[in-house]
Amino acid sequence: MRNAMEQVLCGRYRLSERIGIGACAAVFSARDLQLNRHVAVKIFAADSADVRRQEQEIRALTKVQHPFLISLFDCGIYETELDAPRAFMVMELIDGRDLRSLLSEAPGSVGLRPAKTARFGWALAEALAAVHAAGVVHRDVKPANILIGSSQLPILCDFGVARLNDSAEATSPGQTIGTASYLSPEQALGEAVHPSADIYSLGLVLLECLSGEKAFPGTALEASLARLLRDPVIPDQLEPGWQRLLTAMTQREPLLRPSATDCAEALFELQLPVPAHR
Repeated sequence: MRNAMEQVLCGRYRLSERIGIGACAAVFSARDLQLNRHVAVKIFAADSADVRRQEQEIRALTKVQHPFLISLFDCGIYETELDAPRAFMVMELIDGRDLRSLLSEAPGSVGLRPAKTARFGWALAEALAAVHAAGVVHRDVKPANILIGSSQLPILCDFGVARLNDSAEATSPGQTIGTASYLSPEQALGEAVHPSADIYSLGLVLLECLSGEKAFPGTALEASLARLLRDPVIPDQLEPGWQRLLTAMTQREPLLRPSATDCAEALFELQLPVPAHR
C-alpha cells in the first residue's frame, strides 16, 4: 500500500503507525472514524491469491465471539487505481505483549509454572473450541499469535491464514501454510488440514511453556521434517496428567488427537491443586 500513513481505508479507517509486518500482511494501528475508536487493521499482500474468497472467509470469522479470541469487527477488499485488490480485516487493538516475549523472559530454560501453563492452555482450548464450532481452522497457533492482555489471560489472534473447515482442502498439493516450529505433520506434508491440526500446534505451544524449549528447533526445513520422523519429547518430570494430555495432543495421526473441548476439560483439571497423599 502506498503512503499508508496517510490513507483512510474505505473512507472509514485512518491508518497510523505500522505495528507489525509479515510475509503476507502488515498490521497498522488505526482510528475508526465512524465509531471513534482505536482499532488494528491487517492488510494482506497485493498478490494474495483469490482475495474474494479470502474476504469471505475472514467475514465468517467476524461472527465468532469469545472472551479469549481477538474481536474481528470488519473486513473487506481495498482497491485503488494504483494497487491490486487487497483483502483487509479490522480487529480490536490490544495493549499487551505476546507469549513469545513472555517465554523469552523466563529464566534459563525452565519455562512457565505448570499451573500458569494450564490456565493459559485452558483459555486457548476454549477459544479454539469456539473457532472449530464455527467451522474454522486457525492453522497458525504459536506463541507470537497469543497476546497476554490486561487480565493476564491469553487472547488468540492473527487469523491471517485461517480457513473454513470445508475449504481447508483448497490449499494446493504440497503447499505448506503456518509456522514451521508449530506445524502439524499434515501441514508439513501439505495435506488437508482440519481442527485437529490446531490441537497439535497448541500441544507444542504448551510443551514449550513447560520446558522452556521448542520441541522442534532448527531451520524451517529441519523443524518441518523432524515431526514426520519422531514425536516430541515429553519430559519425564511432568505430572502424569500432563504427560497423557500432551502425548494425546501431539499424536501424528490426526484422528487420535482429542477435541478442543476435551483439551479444555483436561486443562481445567490440571489447574487444580494435586491432593496431598495421606
